[in-house]
Amino acid sequence: MTTTNRDKKHSWDARRIAVAAMALLMAGLMIIPLVADIVVYGHATDVTREDLSAMRDDIDALREQKDNLATQQAEAEATLADLAEQENSAVERLNALEDQIGLLSDQINTTQEIIDEYDVMIEQTQTDLAEAQANLDSYTELFLERVRSMEEQGTVSYWEILFQSASFSDLLDRFSFVNDVMTYDNDVIDNLSAAREAVETLEVQLESEQSAQQEAMTELESERDELEDAALEQEAVVAEILANQDLYAAQIEELSTQQEALVGEISEAEQELAAQEAAVALEEQRQREEAERAAEEARRQQELLEQQQQQEQEQQEQENQNPAENEPEEPSEPETPAEEPEEPAEEPDSEPEEPAEEPDPEPEEPSGGSSSGSATGSAIISYAAQFVGNPYVWGGNSLTNGIDCSGYVHQVLLHFGISSPRQSAAFRSFGRSVSVSDMQVGDIVCYSGHVGFYAGNGQLLSALGKNYGITYCSVNYKPILAVRRAW
Repeated sequence: MTTTNRDKKHSWDARRIAVAAMALLMAGLMIIPLVADIVVYGHATDVTREDLSAMRDDIDALREQKDNLATQQAEAEATLADLAEQENSAVERLNALEDQIGLLSDQINTTQEIIDEYDVMIEQTQTDLAEAQANLDSYTELFLERVRSMEEQGTVSYWEILFQSASFSDLLDRFSFVNDVMTYDNDVIDNLSAAREAVETLEVQLESEQSAQQEAMTELESERDELEDAALEQEAVVAEILANQDLYAAQIEELSTQQEALVGEISEAEQELAAQEAAVALEEQRQREEAERAAEEARRQQELLEQQQQQEQEQQEQENQNPAENEPEEPSEPETPAEEPEEPAEEPDSEPEEPAEEPDPEPEEPSGGSSSGSATGSAIISYAAQFVGNPYVWGGNSLTNGIDCSGYVHQVLLHFGISSPRQSAAFRSFGRSVSVSDMQVGDIVCYSGHVGFYAGNGQLLSALGKNYGITYCSVNYKPILAVRRAW
């Protein structure tokens, strides 16, 4: 080999080495940002799965506290209702007692009139008794005088008086005298007995009237005192019930206020939890995708390097076997590695930006499929469901070979002649707005970093991710940001 050829060969080897070194440097420069992104994304959020579990436990504790407050409030309301019934019963009893007291007062007034009548009767009886006593005294005195007279004259037999008569006329006179004397004596005795009986009768009557009067007064006074005591006691019961009602009403109001505060805390905690779960899920998905991209890029770069080294080794062996034949006539530029496929531009939410220049490829249809030109919600879902099970490919546009979530919605709508965005966030302002409560089959459901079709029965049909492909899931698997209708 001539000196010129050796110099050319050395120059060619140096360039190959330089190209290989440049390829290694470029591969390193491409891998380093990806690795750095993974590290950054790994620390992009301070929330961990353990933090989410703790947040769920806090929400459960708040809900349990709210349930306990609701139970306490129900018990307090039941007690308050019982107190209201007791109050009604107590008030009714109090009113009845007051009516009874009023009736008793009327009875006392009537009895007082009777007692006043008794006073008049007693006074009259006392007068009659005094007169009877005077008569008794008079007849007693008369009787005593008769007895004294008979004692002074000695005991005289009425028969002796008759036998001492001088004539029949005298006898008749003496008999009339004796008869008058005996009649007088008998009248004195009878009057004395009658006067004594009248005094005794009036004394008994007076005593009876006074006893009846005192008994009536005592009984009525006792009943009035008893009813007044019962009324006072019932008034105290009513006052206590009213105080308890105010206490329980204040307690119920306080429990209601606490429940409202807890409902607000629970709502805020649930919203925070949903946001954090979405952030963690998105972060984990981003990390997986970035790790897969980094691994794929590293593998591809390694394959390129191995291919380059293999080519260089084969070329070196050929040059060593046929140095003269393999010498280049001119030192031309070495071959560069095969052009690498361009990665789709990264955008937030791990979805591709809408292509700027290339038109959308025609959607692939299953056999027998064709564009209808008019769409209904059921027709959209019927067509979209034919691709369930096909793979998810970030940035892809093929309904059969691989597509992402926004591309899936875009291509399905395009089948019906409906032009739509190619990025998930743009769908939030696409078509007509529909409330979640009015969501129908075929409506577009928008999330943070995701979009799909509502398939009915609480199901979402979408290109869910690399691990799932085109599939169904719960429409509430994370917070819904918007529902739009394109048909």
